[in-house]
Amino acid sequence: MSGFDLGGLFTSVGAGLGITVLLTVVSFVAGAVVAVPLALARSSGATVLRWPAIAVIDICRGIPPLVWLLIIYYGISPVLVLDPLQAALVGLSLISAAYLAENFRAGIDNVHRGQREAAMALGLTSGNQFWRIVAPQAVNIALPPSASYAVSLLKDSAKASIIGVADIIFMAQQEVSRGTPAVLVFSIAAVLYLIVGIPLSFLSRYVDRKIRAKVVTV
Repeated sequence: MSGFDLGGLFTSVGAGLGITVLLTVVSFVAGAVVAVPLALARSSGATVLRWPAIAVIDICRGIPPLVWLLIIYYGISPVLVLDPLQAALVGLSLISAAYLAENFRAGIDNVHRGQREAAMALGLTSGNQFWRIVAPQAVNIALPPSASYAVSLLKDSAKASIIGVADIIFMAQQEVSRGTPAVLVFSIAAVLYLIVGIPLSFLSRYVDRKIRAKVVTV
């Protein structure tokens, strides 16, 4: 293995790092946007809203990410043709929305009923009660698990290579196909994931500590 150009291998495999980060960030942000109305529907007292939201969340979470990517890339191609990156973004965003919706729903449900009652006593409308009292506290509750989910999403993004997305794993597979030892190539890929994943993990723990300290102070 000493005969291999490690710098060149890092450059080659690392060429997929930008796509991996793009997949993670865009899927997380898009998922968060979709998760808000999904969580509100999930927490609604109206059956016509709650049960469809439950169905969407359970279906998106119950099917493995790899299967979703294959369904979206190959399954709907007769109707809508997406390139690999587009298909991966759609699939990972759907999965992200389902997981984040559950985090947001848990945040909403865990706001103490007394907060709502106090807001009602002050004469706030239902909308003001939610956006000024419930939502800020729900965000605080939902942030730590959502930050942790970002780490899981980063790892799930590796599955996009199966449909031809040029991420870290795809670039690593290209190197292996050229005859480079797999153990060396995928060790480099693992290091690249750690370079992104460790800061995300630290951020997740930092957010958790800050939220807990804020709650204790309050």
